Amino acid sequence: MGTLFLDRKDLRLAFEGQCLALYEQDAKRGTVPLHLLQRVVIRGQIMLDTRVLAALAEKDIGVLMLSGRNHRTVAMLFGKPHNDSQRRMAQYACYLDQAMRMRWSAWLVKAKLRNQKRLLTGALAERPDLRHDLTAAVATLNGILTQLANNRADTLDRLRGFEGAGAAAYFKAFCPLFAPSLQFTARQRRPPPDPVNACLSLGYTLLHFDAVKACHECGLDPYIGFFHDPAFGRESLACDVIEPLRAVLDQWVWRLFRERLLRVEHFSDDHGKCLINKTGRQRFYAEYEIFAKPVRRLLRRYAHALAQRLLTDSKGAT
Repeated sequence: MGTLFLDRKDLRLAFEGQCLALYEQDAKRGTVPLHLLQRVVIRGQIMLDTRVLAALAEKDIGVLMLSGRNHRTVAMLFGKPHNDSQRRMAQYACYLDQAMRMRWSAWLVKAKLRNQKRLLTGALAERPDLRHDLTAAVATLNGILTQLANNRADTLDRLRGFEGAGAAAYFKAFCPLFAPSLQFTARQRRPPPDPVNACLSLGYTLLHFDAVKACHECGLDPYIGFFHDPAFGRESLACDVIEPLRAVLDQWVWRLFRERLLRVEHFSDDHGKCLINKTGRQRFYAEYEIFAKPVRRLLRRYAHALAQRLLTDSKGAT
């Protein structure tokens, strides 16, 4: 199973014999063995006690709690972190090393731009009517990649400027890929005004949780990033790690609408905020779990490679 999505009102969880028992109106609806789980996503009014949380933490099963209406992250729970504290010490030391921050950040931005370019290039076959917009955006991304290859970004601020220019060109070509009825004209998070933005926001939230979990498991502090500066309450390293994968998730969201797995009737408007209804969420979660399996392997690979590189660099500096 891997992930258990709980998105139903008046559901109660109990810990019974190494299983999660699900009760609805005091009637037992089923059980899920803990050994089948790696993460639990809880949305809305779900009742549970500390025995459930303790059992999940003991088994290193991550828990993501989302608010009921806007899918905002309320809390995340993980088990014990990696035992090697040297990894976190190396991470803190390398954060203070500007050269190390630039190397890691430049790799992230280049990987993100390449994936954006790959999506838009592949879209040419699906949408030849948008050839002009798509080829113009690809040319812009190629130009930015060339400048980065020539080391034109020698500070983090300049690197972020290149990343921002790439994002502007990318979304200018990405938005028209969707049907006009979806009213997706720009990336807007808070609140998401249309179905596409609603799905992107929920997808990025779930992807971010998987990135935090990968960092935690590899012994890294998810709050200390390199491309993203530390900010109050933000897991900046997790933000770093998902940057190359944003376009991968974007392409998946495009497929959901292109193949009509999600349609306009799966959404509603709440005073300018677009909400995904129950049927839409069920489809979204089922498809996300299929999409996320290889992506989670990439996240773990990124986090593990970074941890090993940090250890190597810190030993070389001593």
